[in-house]
Amino acid sequence: MFRGITGSLAALLLCAGFISAQSTPTHLMGTVTAVKPDMVTIKTQDGKSETVMLEKTTKYMMHQKPAKSTDLKAGESIMIDAKMDAKVKKYAAEEITLDAKDTKGQAATTKK
Repeated sequence: MFRGITGSLAALLLCAGFISAQSTPTHLMGTVTAVKPDMVTIKTQDGKSETVMLEKTTKYMMHQKPAKSTDLKAGESIMIDAKMDAKVKKYAAEEITLDAKDTKGQAATTKK
């Protein structure tokens, strides 16, 4: 009986860990290289190009105030909180912060 309870508890904790990992957004920072109505492409400081889908629910912020999707332009430093869409295997943006600079005044690259 103890083995059954222990095994069930272990399976429950394992599933909870997978669910928790899935809900954590990825933080992408870089410079916008292209903007389309449904996606944005950024270049990270390490030179990698990332394409992120823009959703109807994507929130836009600039200087801690609401912004618009039309504020998103090539050359802009941005930070994107995104989740991986498993169906299309691309990031989907939850929130985009425009004019995102690190403490040195440069666009930083972080990926969690």
